[in-house]
This record gives sequence, C-alpha cells and structure tokens, in this order.
Amino acid sequence: MKTNFIRKATPDELIPTDEFIIEKTIVIEKFLFECFIHNPLEDYEFIAENVDSMYCDKNEVFHCLFVTSNDHDFGILVESEGYQYARFAAYLPKAVINK
Repeated sequence: MKTNFIRKATPDELIPTDEFIIEKTIVIEKFLFECFIHNPLEDYEFIAENVDSMYCDKNEVFHCLFVTSNDHDFGILVESEGYQYARFAAYLPKAVINK
C-alpha cells in the first residue's frame, strides 16, 4: 500500500478541506493516463476540450474533471483555471466515487 508522506506537514496539508463537484469523468487509455500522472503540467487535449467545465465558484467549490483509465483504481481531479494542463490536481480513489 502507498501514500504520500509530507515533511513537517501542517493540518491543512493532511486533512482534505477543498469541496469539489465532478462535472465530467474523462476515461483515457492506460498509456496516456500514465503519461498524465507523471507529467501533469504538460498540455493535454482532453483538458483543453473541457476548459469550460472547470472553475472555482463563489463558494470556493472546485468544479472539476475526474481523469482516469479503465486500468487504474484511482483518478485525478483536475481544475485547470482555463489552461490546458492540471493547474490544480488531487488524487481520488474510484471507491470514493462509487459509494
């Protein structure tokens, strides 16, 4: 089992505090997803095509994409702030969505 350990973490870094709404789920091929998770700051067509679906509203709720593949048990929440890359990103297990 794996997790991310944060050195000298503050409570804000350990406890999720950002509200979000998944506006659209994007399922991409395994190879592209693995490229994406290793290079989230690159521009991606699937983000560019959905820029209008991502924003942070007046209540500070992130409206985002859930990007995943059929070969992974997790995905990445993306809010691009109008860009073509994952300007804001968060790991999310698929099990959380399927509750």
